[in-house]
Amino acid sequence: MQIAVFDVCDTIYKVNTTFSFLDHFFANNKRYIFFRSITKFFPVKVFNYFFYKLFKKDIMRYCGTLFLKGIDVEKVQKYSHKFVYTDLVKEIKEPILAMLEHYKNQGYKIVLMSGSYTFVIEEVAKYFNVDYFYASKLNIVNKFYTGKYDKDILLTKYDLLKKDFNQINKLVVVSNNKTDLELMQSADKSFAICNKENDTKFWEPYSNITCIKDY
Repeated sequence: MQIAVFDVCDTIYKVNTTFSFLDHFFANNKRYIFFRSITKFFPVKVFNYFFYKLFKKDIMRYCGTLFLKGIDVEKVQKYSHKFVYTDLVKEIKEPILAMLEHYKNQGYKIVLMSGSYTFVIEEVAKYFNVDYFYASKLNIVNKFYTGKYDKDILLTKYDLLKKDFNQINKLVVVSNNKTDLELMQSADKSFAICNKENDTKFWEPYSNITCIKDY
């Protein structure tokens, strides 16, 4: 089997789909707007960076997800469809979409792998008509979200792919995510989407990974 894995946030789209979804869904929520203003302060970004380095958890992502506590699952699913088809569509990176279509036409099975929410990536998979997708699942109790993660795949993409696909003849990986390094190094061909100059500096030492500048 030939497989082409595509990351979603900042790879297929110009935005982080987790926070883009939350920003749209809670556009009129004063508490959320205040929270988002705080996340943009430099000291908070520094704290989040070192917290992630130490504990492998994006604290801002977890805090943002807490705002979904008590929200009806069906309501979120319906909004996700609207979000993907009317808002995210404006953020598509056409060159990356062209790559996706190229590998699809070459007979590759397309796999989306994202740490974003399942309800968003499921709609993305439908929009692009791809074969498989993996995303982070939120905890649900009595058809309402608890605001907590049930299964966060942000750092487990390599293991998930190897577990579910035993016979991979050719593997292509396209991602901007530095945490996807292990997955990208295991591929026959990998492309790192570089959204800023520092990204290029990170990926350049890896001769088996091709940098695609997008800045």
